[in-house]
Amino acid sequence: MAQQNPNVGRTAMAKKLVIEEYKRRLRDNIRSLNDNFVQILQATKISTDDNMHKVQSGRMTEYYTTKDEMSARAALMVRACDELHRLTNDLKEFLILHDFNYLSSAIQNAEGECDKNIEQQKQIHQNLKIEIANLISDIDRELTEHFQLRH
Repeated sequence: MAQQNPNVGRTAMAKKLVIEEYKRRLRDNIRSLNDNFVQILQATKISTDDNMHKVQSGRMTEYYTTKDEMSARAALMVRACDELHRLTNDLKEFLILHDFNYLSSAIQNAEGECDKNIEQQKQIHQNLKIEIANLISDIDRELTEHFQLRH
């Protein structure tokens, strides 16, 4: 009987572990981008706490807190983008150095999952767009009703 080379099994397992690590990095960085983007959008909402706005220092405190939070979140988004760029380079290197046949089925599965995720993200983006448009129209209406401002 012919025995299977044990190095082949180890190589396949090593490839599988590397691919799983790439998937984890991709998932974590995309989640970081999405979470920080949503948090930036939520930070733009104006607080309706009248007690805070009666005092000038309360308004300034809120402004600087929001500004710093948005800056920190933007920095986290930049870091996630850098990580995605490094991941792209690592994937290119992996594909060049390893065989393509092993990855073809994994790539097809990943493409299907990616298409589903893209559709979900498009839906989320559309919902956010609608929500922002509604907020803008509410703000315009409030300004018009209370301050008699016209465009």
